[in-house]
Amino acid sequence: MNGNGKPRFHMAVEHLDKAHEHMDCAMTILSSVIFDLQKGANFIASYRDSLVKTIEASGGDVAMAIEQQIQDFVQPKYRQPVEAKDEQTPSSS
Repeated sequence: MNGNGKPRFHMAVEHLDKAHEHMDCAMTILSSVIFDLQKGANFIASYRDSLVKTIEASGGDVAMAIEQQIQDFVQPKYRQPVEAKDEQTPSSS
């Protein structure tokens, strides 16, 4: 027995029960998160399929249409990287 009148075995069982409750709660939350991720992945896949079907239905070349859309988006936003000049700082001797 300890100071509060409970046997150590009883306290250990209570702690294990509490730990089990916390793990169960965590699994429920993670399950919900995984379900939301699956819904998001399914939405992206269906959106992609819908986009491809729309382009095909309009009689266009899917690969060419996608490349053109990427090109239209990237060109106005792309900036050539500025190359650093090889300037040597004078050494202080």
